[in-house]
Amino acid sequence: MPDDKSKRGSPDNKRLNKSEPYEVAYARSKRAGSASKSTSTGAGRGTSKRTATSSGSSASKSRDSRGAARAADSAAKRTSKWAGPAMKRANAAPRRQPASALTRGTPKPPKEEKTAENTAPRTMREADAVDLLTDDHLRVSALFKQFEKLAKKEAPGDQRQSLAQAICAMLKAHTTIEEEIFYPAARAAGIEADLLDEADVEHASAKDLIAQIEAASPDDDHYDAKVKVLGEYITHHVVEEHTEMFPKCRRADMELVALRAEMESRKMALLPGDGASAEDAGEPGPITGILARINQTLFSKA
Repeated sequence: MPDDKSKRGSPDNKRLNKSEPYEVAYARSKRAGSASKSTSTGAGRGTSKRTATSSGSSASKSRDSRGAARAADSAAKRTSKWAGPAMKRANAAPRRQPASALTRGTPKPPKEEKTAENTAPRTMREADAVDLLTDDHLRVSALFKQFEKLAKKEAPGDQRQSLAQAICAMLKAHTTIEEEIFYPAARAAGIEADLLDEADVEHASAKDLIAQIEAASPDDDHYDAKVKVLGEYITHHVVEEHTEMFPKCRRADMELVALRAEMESRKMALLPGDGASAEDAGEPGPITGILARINQTLFSKA
């Protein structure tokens, strides 16, 4: 049986001093082993503690970051909830101020067909010649619509004839001030000659039909049809003036305000008692002549 002292790792091999007793070397080796174990255990515990601490720190940091993100989200929601309408009001387009009495609003673009109403040009701040002609267009357009209603109701002939005569008188005065004053001024300002020539031809066609209506009786055949066709002629002519001629005249170098005064004077001579100038100036004028006939026709019961 081999001796214990010859075994590897035996206390006898660990003795530095071979003269010390075997028991002392054995005890010293046991204490050293216990100390190394406790050291390794303590180191492991310290490492685990540090690991746990670092893990806890990372977890707390992640929780803090998530909490900060949630707080930022809630703050953004509160801001968008309460500050959103204010921002919308701040970024919204300014409210349109009410137009003055001398300003006609911009018409809406026509959806189906172009009429005198939906193509009427915007009124300038100071009433000019274009405004005078446009107002005549709108008035005669309303009269044509009223005549159409009377024709559908088969109103008495005197009512239809009175309204037709008033329409014809207004159109003759209107075409006269255009041909004598407005069109020559437009030619002098450089407006296209073709556009003005077409307007003269359209006036000639309308005048021929006006003469037929004035000479006819409401009981004649095609009386109502002639008035309706005249209205269609005038509507086509008016739309071309509103959309082509009048915008070019306002962009050209034309004295439209001074031209209006000259046209009004000539119109009053052609239609005495019209009262248009008195109304424009804010002075109440007597409703006589052509306007009296129109009002009587419009407001009388069919």
